[in-house]
Amino acid sequence: MGRRVGVADDADDRFLRLFEDLEAQASGRDLHERLGEFSDLVAGEAADHALADRLAGAVGHRIVVSTAGVRFAGRLETAAQTWVLVALDGGGEVLVSAAHIDDVRVESCSHAQPQEKLSIASPLRRWRAEQIPCAVATTSAAGGVRTVVGRLDLVAEDYVEITESSGRDSARSPVGAPGGGLLVPIPAIAYVRPEKRML
Repeated sequence: MGRRVGVADDADDRFLRLFEDLEAQASGRDLHERLGEFSDLVAGEAADHALADRLAGAVGHRIVVSTAGVRFAGRLETAAQTWVLVALDGGGEVLVSAAHIDDVRVESCSHAQPQEKLSIASPLRRWRAEQIPCAVATTSAAGGVRTVVGRLDLVAEDYVEITESSGRDSARSPVGAPGGGLLVPIPAIAYVRPEKRML
């Protein structure tokens, strides 16, 4: 009779292990399903955000941004819908047009609504008022990059007028009248770096 008890115990153990295995499989399927739902939620949430939202969530964090073949690293000071302002690691700052960002690396995964509603012309007007010389990098339709260094004489709705520091007067009017500076369309501007050391 002891033998039958052993067989029954052995069968009970096997059934117990079978039920534990089935329970573990069901638990694993549930976890896998929840993880799939989570990734779907993350993907759905990400679909509702733009680059400007991601950058706005990174204000105050370290950022590395590439534009017009140049890489800038520093702390993101301001993120607007169409531009970012970065306090550079080596000192100074750079204004980057969002339309000309090649790639960007941020430490933060947050998203936020950009607090700055003004256009890229706003910081340009500030530097113009302070008469700070700026390096203005523009991209051409052919893909080339050109940097002009000078003072921003005028910041209009869709262009800036620059008096070049290099002494070139090719864009000046024949009589040297005001308004003879180099006109640069704002949409062509990739980045602007104030050159305070030139003051």
